Amino acid sequence: GRVSIPLARAGYLVWGLDWDESALGVARANLAVEPAPTRERVSFIRADMTNFSLDVRFGAAILPCNTFSGLIPKERKSVLEGVTAHLLPRGVFAISLPNPTLLARFKDQTETEPTEEAVFTHPQTGNPVQASSIQECTGDGVVWKWHYDHLLPDGKVERLTMSTKHYYTPAGVYTREFQEAGLRVLARYGDFENAPYTPESLYLILVAQKEMN
Repeated sequence: GRVSIPLARAGYLVWGLDWDESALGVARANLAVEPAPTRERVSFIRADMTNFSLDVRFGAAILPCNTFSGLIPKERKSVLEGVTAHLLPRGVFAISLPNPTLLARFKDQTETEPTEEAVFTHPQTGNPVQASSIQECTGDGVVWKWHYDHLLPDGKVERLTMSTKHYYTPAGVYTREFQEAGLRVLARYGDFENAPYTPESLYLILVAQKEMN
């Protein structure tokens, strides 16, 4: 709910999709403590973004948090077709992902030791959690492994490890796939302050509009 709930606070009606029931449980728990007007604007739905069907059409859809670059071509095609089908005429779709030009520079770089990222407080226990990451390069992408070490009062450590893969997909390929799905790219940004996209940008943010038939 880290994206859905702020949008609802701002007054938007929001439908949030996720396939992971545990993630939806966290989102619903976070939503439950919000004021009634915010709660009433959000619907969380368990669905696969590569194959979903809702009885509603939207003026805008977003896929944030670097998700799109973790999909293979067949999955990206399914996502784009599904999004286009659920957009109103001239509806807008936006994605954010790591800059593919920067990703490609990792091809020959594999870390051997984790990098400490941050220390934060566990939302349920109040104990500190040390986050670290390590990257491994493969032939077609970069795999990031994230370790979350939950430091317990008795000195023991509980580790949760998650991994995500980002493929070496050039920015031009994403643009072409959008066009093939009936989405015209309106803008390419390099950050969340609307700076133009360049090969040195941290992100690639695409904003597209559903084309009229």
